[in-house]
Amino acid sequence: MKTIFLILIFLFMFGQNYAYTDPKIIKKISDTKNFAFDFEQFINDKKETGNCTILFDNKMICKYDESGKIIVSNGKTLLIRNKNSSFANTYKTENTYFKYILNKEFLISKIEGNVVEKKQNFLLSINDKNNQLNIFFDKNNYLIKGWETIDLYGNKVRSNIIVKNINLELSENIFNLNLYN
Repeated sequence: MKTIFLILIFLFMFGQNYAYTDPKIIKKISDTKNFAFDFEQFINDKKETGNCTILFDNKMICKYDESGKIIVSNGKTLLIRNKNSSFANTYKTENTYFKYILNKEFLISKIEGNVVEKKQNFLLSINDKNNQLNIFFDKNNYLIKGWETIDLYGNKVRSNIIVKNINLELSENIFNLNLYN
C-alpha cells in the first residue's frame, strides 16, 4: 500500500510538471509573430556573436558582428553569405535545422507533451530523420533562449540567445534574398 501511494505521488508530481510547463510555452509561441534577439554562437570552441530577427512563417535574417556573415531565409530558401565571398551558398530551408525553429505550427506540435523541466530551463528535444535539435526555453518568461544541434558539416553548434523585442512591425522586404545575393 505504501509503495502504491509513493508511486501515485511520483506520477502526480511528474504529471504536474508537464501540465504546468507545456501550456505556458505553447501560449508564448502562439502569441509571438516574430522576435528579435542577440546571440552567442559556439561552433566547437569558436564563438561568434550577432543579431537575428525571426518571423514565424519560416523567415529569418541574422547578421554576424565580426565576420559580417549574413543568413537569410525567405521561407523556402536559406542563403548564407560571407562578407569576403563573391557568391552566396543557398540551401532549401526544409533541409536545414532552421525548419524546426522557424515553423510555429511544427514547433508547437513538438512541444505538446515533450518538454522536460531541467534545473535552469525547459528542454525540447526534436529527433527527426537524421537531425537532432535541442531547444531551450527560459523558465521565467517561456521564451526560446537557445538551441543545440549538429550543423551541415558535422560540427556541434550551440546558440544562446537574448530576446530583445517581440512582435515588431517588420517589412517583408528584409527577407528578400536578392538584397543579399
